[in-house]
Amino acid sequence: MKAMPQVLICDDDRTFHLAVKHSLKGRFDCKSAYDTAEAFAILAKQKMDVLMLDIQMRTPTEGLDALPKIRDSEPDLAIVMTSGLTDFPTVREALRRGANDYIPKDFNPDDLDHTLESLLERRKISKRAEQRNFEVAARDRSLPLIGQSPAIQALRKTIDKVRNSPANVLITGETGTGKEVVARQLRGRLEDNTLAPFVAVDSATIQGSTAESALFGHEKGAFTGAERQTKGVFEEADGGIVYFDELGNMPLNIQAKLLRAIQEKEVVRLGSSKPIQLDFRVVCATNRDLEIMIRGGEFKDDLYQRLNVLPIHLPPLRERREDIPLLLNHFAERQSHGPDDRLEFSEAAIEVLSHHTWAGNIRELQNLVAYLATMADSTLIEPEDLPPKIRDNARPRSGAASAAASGNPESGDFYTQVGRFEGELLTREYAAVSGNVSKLAVRLGMDRSHLYSKLREHGIHAAKDQKNR
Repeated sequence: MKAMPQVLICDDDRTFHLAVKHSLKGRFDCKSAYDTAEAFAILAKQKMDVLMLDIQMRTPTEGLDALPKIRDSEPDLAIVMTSGLTDFPTVREALRRGANDYIPKDFNPDDLDHTLESLLERRKISKRAEQRNFEVAARDRSLPLIGQSPAIQALRKTIDKVRNSPANVLITGETGTGKEVVARQLRGRLEDNTLAPFVAVDSATIQGSTAESALFGHEKGAFTGAERQTKGVFEEADGGIVYFDELGNMPLNIQAKLLRAIQEKEVVRLGSSKPIQLDFRVVCATNRDLEIMIRGGEFKDDLYQRLNVLPIHLPPLRERREDIPLLLNHFAERQSHGPDDRLEFSEAAIEVLSHHTWAGNIRELQNLVAYLATMADSTLIEPEDLPPKIRDNARPRSGAASAAASGNPESGDFYTQVGRFEGELLTREYAAVSGNVSKLAVRLGMDRSHLYSKLREHGIHAAKDQKNR
């Protein structure tokens, strides 16, 4: 389990301690100090991520006076000053002495969350600048493409074609289908034959006051707390790939900031006026339909056009069920410490798992293997070893085929009937637009690559659109 960030609250008001701990419960591990001497003692013994330091305690400026010494002894510590009074000259002085931010004691819980998360993200970016090879370990742990289904074989061919192109890539697919795995497979090599950089960014975290610094970097002194020059993610990815995960979660104002950098292949660090020319490729992933978001004003069309040059759509696991045994074997091998504790799946268990809906796709399957490696009484997995939600809700592979086999076209569970309705809808609408998939995508509000996948799933012929159509 990932450790929670450590927050030290230094304040002589016990009620404030309770309020902060209640607001941050479950996301941050909070500890208390009731004066600066106690705070110094705790910091000497334990590494903290954030210090919330009251300006006024036993004296009106106790926290302010202790701030430079704390900053000197803990240069990487994120320090947030707090006060019951909004005294802007004092706040400015605190920032000048090394505080990273300020929040009033009558804080809004959302503002407190945002402040702490932004500070931690900024510190993470600074660490990345100091460790140019931070991606090596993650690269070594990245998953290969597992499977021999037609869908995966076609995906491998697409990756081989796309890998050598400098064009930007948009990877679409449901949650858990392996979008980052595919993105990492697109990495090229540098002149010395080493793998090119790959810098992964969670789009939802690039927001607020730290966004421009995270993306474009900053010069020393560009803002309070900018103690050294720092490169942004685009500079870190020079010669390689910037990967924006879950692009649909990126705020609109950040989308606008990205556009020029991507178009001109240059950035300007905060605190500088000098553009830096770079050579990077942008690969993005999303489980949302960006074309629908564009129509709803949630995503910028010009950015979409810049990014969706080479689209890659990943099939959900339910469309490549023949790969399930291979995936089970792969994850069982990763979970085992030796041949004696390696999981094996009986044919009956594989049959049940092949009928599961897999809403969480490969990630759900991986989690299942981890669960069984801990909870199963035997290394041979039978249907009774599977969780009830899988064992009891197994369904036939093809809703239409199952209904036909039963002799009743109206029979079938929820998923069977939904699948049948989906096929009937697509067949009817496909005929209504005379097989023009572009028109059909607009008519149904679907991403075109996803629509092609659905048409194939239901056996509906989908020829590529002709220019003169």
